[in-house]
Amino acid sequence: MAQDMADTLKHSSVTAFAARSVTPVHTLSGENLQRLSSNSVADALRYFSGVQIKDYGGIGGLKTVNVRSLGAQHVGVFFDGIKINNAQNGQVDLGRYSLDNMEEVSLYNAQKSETLQSAAEYAAGSSVYLRTKTPVFTDKPFNLTARIKGGSFGSVNPLVRYERKFRKMSMSAEGMYLRSEGNYRFHLKSQYEDTTGRRSNGDIRAARAELGLWAKPFGGDLQAHLYYYDSERGLPGPVVRRLSDQYAAKDRQWDRNLFFQSSYRKTFEKWAFLINAKGAYDYLEYLSDPAENTAAAYTHNSYHQKDFYGSATVAWYPLDWISMNFAFDERWSDLICDVRYFNYVQRFDTKAAAAVSIAYEDLSLQGSLLYTRVQDITKGQADPLDRLTPTVVAGWRNGQGTMVLRAFYKSIFRSPTLNDLYYVLVGNARLRPEYARQWDLGFDLQSPASWGMQTKLSVDAFLNRVTDKIVAMPIRSQFRWTMMNFGKVHGSGINASLSGSTAFGRTKVNAMLSYSYEDAVDLTDPEAISYGGQIPYTPWNSGSMVLGAGRGPWNANLSVLYTGKRYRSADNTPENLLDPWMTADMSISRDFIVRGYGLNLAMDVNNILNQQYEVVTRYPMPGINYMIKITVKI
Repeated sequence: MAQDMADTLKHSSVTAFAARSVTPVHTLSGENLQRLSSNSVADALRYFSGVQIKDYGGIGGLKTVNVRSLGAQHVGVFFDGIKINNAQNGQVDLGRYSLDNMEEVSLYNAQKSETLQSAAEYAAGSSVYLRTKTPVFTDKPFNLTARIKGGSFGSVNPLVRYERKFRKMSMSAEGMYLRSEGNYRFHLKSQYEDTTGRRSNGDIRAARAELGLWAKPFGGDLQAHLYYYDSERGLPGPVVRRLSDQYAAKDRQWDRNLFFQSSYRKTFEKWAFLINAKGAYDYLEYLSDPAENTAAAYTHNSYHQKDFYGSATVAWYPLDWISMNFAFDERWSDLICDVRYFNYVQRFDTKAAAAVSIAYEDLSLQGSLLYTRVQDITKGQADPLDRLTPTVVAGWRNGQGTMVLRAFYKSIFRSPTLNDLYYVLVGNARLRPEYARQWDLGFDLQSPASWGMQTKLSVDAFLNRVTDKIVAMPIRSQFRWTMMNFGKVHGSGINASLSGSTAFGRTKVNAMLSYSYEDAVDLTDPEAISYGGQIPYTPWNSGSMVLGAGRGPWNANLSVLYTGKRYRSADNTPENLLDPWMTADMSISRDFIVRGYGLNLAMDVNNILNQQYEVVTRYPMPGINYMIKITVKI
């Protein structure tokens, strides 16, 4: 790989908002990302303001992200610039994606304000970007890293990464294995109960293999990635009936995920182009056996998804201060499952986007228009869906770059998933798309270079309006549910972030603070008891703090998360109120040089206050736990 690409990865930082973005963006990158006491991408995203993570507990528990209460289906997740798709249920389990291979994790509200992006990147209310590590070589043509982690709950996690530089390209290969029993102790206490127990059926066995390739054919940049993930896990279920064995969940789930993707971009004097391609296969098997859990009905189903995606984007720069972006995406997905009476379904998802960006002196403007067509082919298929949705972004930066003012409006929708439309006894082929409109007004204040330290304050006020919200509702009885458009949510709030870094002699210190206030109310039915109440699992107040310090070979990190009171149901009654919680994680590491090889010893202690809490009600989270890491670099 050419050196100019590798040089961009030699520095690391903790930054609340990227300097050149007009829309709000949070970023964690480099060594500071790796030093967090986190196992997955979902763990890292918790430190960004405006983010709620639904976590069902343990290393193997399902983890999904919700930004500004729009819902997980309105969040696009992009792996090296290409979207991870799940046509079946629209959600991406971020617990599958380890931080080991990540160079940067970013969260954009609305969309990126840069040119040369695919149509899919205009099609989400918020976007998570996962950028994998690019090999960096110094005095030898290869790098070898071996690491092993082990700790609480029988967790063992070895990893090997090999990087090689060739004459005109570079590659990386990485393999990881994870085993954890997930049998942590917990304590649930409320005015109605006081229960102590040990989590069961929370084990996981998972393996991941990745192969990356970087090259510069014909003067452009080519990147390709092969990814494979295989896991078996227990689904522990909620804690009910005071741990009666009759209600102990024994459900199992198997996952296999394989994808290959590549992208090629080339820049000329007045224009540039980007081509993306991806093929993916997902397999999920689920087992619920009454022989193990008498409260369950026997279920043993498997689901197969295939996904093929292609994208072509052209950017044109007719003048120094104006650029135009034209993008076309085509995606084909299908779903096969052995659920009785389920009919095979295919989905064609076509997107086209046109955008104009103006950067004249201190003013930046961007307008984009996205066309989406979704058509399914199956028995009893839904009508084709055609929509146009606009976005307008404006920003102003003073000449010194120490102040930025910004605003955006974005109209977006999410089409019903295949489960929403066609799942047996639940699906509703007459569903309308779920619309979300977003308004944002914010500013950045950055310290001048003369201060000798870097600080940045970012504040955004936002309004959201969600209509035709897709929800599951009972029909005729509590035993028969279906998907319906029956929802209206109004949200408003403030996201604030403060970051800074400085040095005291040989000691380097960095910090990131974030705070969110959010009022998201259900305005669906004026006659309902839930009318005007805060929507489930959305706290009014939440925040985080990350403090890092390094001196010579020593590094230490302290991270704190706080989630205020919230309700587990749209009925904001006292019995549905969930207590606030706060956790603190700490890590410390030291670098050594042994016979010319790099050695790092690290220890993470998570939840050092042994806080007993729930992110999702009845799914208790682990108390204090630890992980010891040994890393060797050759």
